[in-house]
Amino acid sequence: MKEGGSDFWPQIIIMTTQHAGDSLAASMRELCSRFSFREILLATIIARWRRQRMANSTSSLPAWLRHDLALFDD
Repeated sequence: MKEGGSDFWPQIIIMTTQHAGDSLAASMRELCSRFSFREILLATIIARWRRQRMANSTSSLPAWLRHDLALFDD
């Protein structure tokens, strides 16, 4: 391997990606061993619903924009 050459970086990226994949797999195994499929699915649906509600919230808009859109102040 050349010092400072282009062969150095791809190996680091592959090792990092592989480590992240192993870590994710271990986390998923632990999650599945602790909770049932139904509990994981319900938690995922609730988290997605809350995130969607937060994204659709108008409270984060500035007052002048809510006024221009004829939205009521909460």
